[in-house]
Amino acid sequence: MKKNIGVFFGGCSVEHEVSIISALQVIKNIDKNKYNVVPVYISQDGVWYTNKYYWLTQIESFRNLKYTLQQCTKVLPSLNANDGLLWSYPKGLFNSSKKLVKLDVAFPVFHGAYGEDGCFQGIFEAMNIPYVGSDVVSSAVCMDKTLTKQICEAIRIPVVEYCRIDADLWAKDKAGCLAKIKKSLAFPLIVKPNDLGSSIGVSKANNETELENAVDVVTAYSNEILIERCVTNIREINCSVAETEKGILVSECEEPIVISDNLLTFSEKYLSESTTSSEGMASTKRKIPAEISGTVKNKIQEHAVKIFKHLGCSGVVRIDFILEGKSIYLNEINTIPGSLAFYLWEATDKNFETLISELIENSVKRFIKKGKLRKDFISNILTNAGGKLGDKLSAKLG
Repeated sequence: MKKNIGVFFGGCSVEHEVSIISALQVIKNIDKNKYNVVPVYISQDGVWYTNKYYWLTQIESFRNLKYTLQQCTKVLPSLNANDGLLWSYPKGLFNSSKKLVKLDVAFPVFHGAYGEDGCFQGIFEAMNIPYVGSDVVSSAVCMDKTLTKQICEAIRIPVVEYCRIDADLWAKDKAGCLAKIKKSLAFPLIVKPNDLGSSIGVSKANNETELENAVDVVTAYSNEILIERCVTNIREINCSVAETEKGILVSECEEPIVISDNLLTFSEKYLSESTTSSEGMASTKRKIPAEISGTVKNKIQEHAVKIFKHLGCSGVVRIDFILEGKSIYLNEINTIPGSLAFYLWEATDKNFETLISELIENSVKRFIKKGKLRKDFISNILTNAGGKLGDKLSAKLG
């Protein structure tokens, strides 16, 4: 019997549109002989929709979103453990909800906040259904770039020098924040949101004026600003790590071709002239395999697997590194990478359909293993609740 796979995408994030592209790639390449796809689109204002047919599975539908959503059904998830149900949203006082579909596995394909950061993973935990990818804690930790750096420093993974500034403190004491930054780091600097991806809000600052402008931009997207030393003559080398039934595997390495000054911009990732309407991260110009020595490649892959394990990741992630001469630094971790980094696995002779199937089946295996853990602890707390505690309870309830 085919499993019903709920592909969740969109969401209340500035990376909303990128999520749509990645999700449509998953829907297109999932093995339809093994799985029934249930697309679940979350609008930017947080409303859930599904549709059995065409409307949420084609890029053309999202070019006229208002009309598309009129063809869809608003849905609510059942948070009763083990239900796995999606219900229709009640339209009025006398129109009750209806059961629409029972999901066997949730497949989140969100990017950025409110989806890649552990929020939806928490919903799936409450529903008690298998879901693809990293769990709540791992997702939240990896979304926080500063916390990720701190953990990686503790396990001896080199990171570029950095400091973090709170947006509220910046608004109250800009001079003090600037003094802190200049004491820790020298220009040029890279300024970015502490909890976003897709290069949104990221810019380079060569002097104090540019630094102030860059931080002001970031505060529109995030409450925390990450400032890093700008690595000169930068080379970015990325690889993917996946957890399958065969264990933890590492992909080929890639080197994105950076046109802008030391930065791979949002436009270069998604809006280049070579990009079609549905290629997503797969359209970025890159060298696969990266032109690096075997020694550097092995070290990057070794770091990637170590990071994956220590941060408790699952599913498929992309881990980005920076080369500066002979030095290798962690850049960031993407627990739901753009296009699921399938292009890195195709370079390792694993096609997208196989990758998706392996991720789904491993999520079920992980769910079964977790389900064997005890959730009860026999005690006599309620039976023996008496004395002063009993008096206080009775007084409150009375």
